[in-house]
Amino acid sequence: MKYIYIDSETGIRSYLRRFGEKGPHIIALDIEAESNLHAYGEKLCLIQIFDGVNNVIIDPFHFGTRRLKIFFEDTSVLKVMYDAGSDLSLLKNSAGIEIKSILDLRPAAELLEYEKKDLHSIIAFELGIFLEEKKKYQRYNWIKRPVAEEALLYAVNDVMHLLALKEIMLAKLYARKLLDAFLLKNLQIQNRVYTRDPEDKYRKINGYSGLDKHGKLLFKRVFDIREKYAKLFDIPAHGVIHKGDLMKIVKEPEFIYKITFPKRMNKEAVLKVLSELENAFNS
Repeated sequence: MKYIYIDSETGIRSYLRRFGEKGPHIIALDIEAESNLHAYGEKLCLIQIFDGVNNVIIDPFHFGTRRLKIFFEDTSVLKVMYDAGSDLSLLKNSAGIEIKSILDLRPAAELLEYEKKDLHSIIAFELGIFLEEKKKYQRYNWIKRPVAEEALLYAVNDVMHLLALKEIMLAKLYARKLLDAFLLKNLQIQNRVYTRDPEDKYRKINGYSGLDKHGKLLFKRVFDIREKYAKLFDIPAHGVIHKGDLMKIVKEPEFIYKITFPKRMNKEAVLKVLSELENAFNS
């Protein structure tokens, strides 16, 4: 399978110029990202596009997001996606990008009541194309470079059939008089507010709302210590202190000394964490 791989400012500028010169302006779009699985925080790792002719993989690690932001927020380009909510949230909160003019096919799958609603199952049902199981790549480290060739092919496969799927699903929606409901659901997806409140990161952890004022203050201190060292060592926050252990520390301070820290944190760092956790209870 052929694809265009773009990993430079010159490459993205050239591709977008060529894309702008032809029509109609419609693409299939998907992204691969890191979400606190192998490293700290959320990171946009790959962008996959099928523009009706070319399969395109964009590696954003080697250039800024300015051109991508302009392209994604261009309302004259229709972006066909599948189950776009998590991608929209990640792009908004990690890169300040709001994708505009989306056609999300996931609501169509719900309205048409497919037995299995994951993308690969629907592609198999409607197009007779059987793709590699998605679960193989659910924990794939998209940060590592170079990206394995088989992973790139998997990423391309997730978008190259979306435009054909759109034609079939829209025809079925129209035939069953479900098109209006589908369009409304798409407007709701587009109009949803995806900006997250940073404080939700700790306020939504189980047990937090049941703490008293002092307990909430202590929980925030412990949470901030975990975030500080996760960011410092670029590891997922749960790799420093598991989410479930945060509440144990607040309720049982002696639990501090039972924490198992990751190997990537040296002894000096571990001692600093323990010291800061002790101080959190004494201040």
